[in-house]
Amino acid sequence: MKKIFSFALIAFLIVGCASDKVTKTAAQTDFDTAVKKLDKGRYGEVALNLQNFSTKYPYSKYTTQAELLRLFAAYKNGEYVLSEVLSKEFAERHPRHPNVDYAKYMLAMSHYRQSSPAKNDQEQTLKAIESFKRLFKEHPQSTYAKDSTNRLQRLYNRLAGHELNVGKFYFDKGRYVAAANRFQMILEKYQTTTAIEEGLYWLAASFDKLGIAENAHQTAMILKHNYPNSDWSRKAARFL
Repeated sequence: MKKIFSFALIAFLIVGCASDKVTKTAAQTDFDTAVKKLDKGRYGEVALNLQNFSTKYPYSKYTTQAELLRLFAAYKNGEYVLSEVLSKEFAERHPRHPNVDYAKYMLAMSHYRQSSPAKNDQEQTLKAIESFKRLFKEHPQSTYAKDSTNRLQRLYNRLAGHELNVGKFYFDKGRYVAAANRFQMILEKYQTTTAIEEGLYWLAASFDKLGIAENAHQTAMILKHNYPNSDWSRKAARFL
């Protein structure tokens, strides 16, 4: 989160420095007050105080900066639904703004923070992935796009873990076809995730339960070849 804070601080300092030599307007006074509260970590107050800034000062040069400041404050205050909404609104209103990539990044991060552990529903995980992909596609050179790679991998790990959990649930219930389908999905879509080794093992086990010995053998061979030192490879030796 350091980069998010640094961006916000730099943006606000630039605006502040540019106006030091002129008489403060009401818009600048309100904006500067919000910045001071932000520096003190009073994020909830900042988000609330700037709620009507655009309405009060529609033509002020501080209006778009106030929108970004409120977005940042809402996010830092843990109001992820609000920061999600504000991110979308900013991108829609200012599609060519030089900091629109930041708004799109914050949309992805808002979904990211609402993403659930693998055992739960993955709706927010899918939305976060979609938002990060959009950021990569539309702003490939953005600092925020480059900073998102590791987060995207963690989201894929979470999705793969979810498929693994569901597959094991089906396996325990004796629904081996449904289980195999889930484990096969890990193999097809999430090969770079942390769930791949265990997924291969359970896929081989599902084939074995279904009486498809050749498929169980082939899957175990794939596991052994790619992860020879894995505990799951050793467990799968019985299918070889």
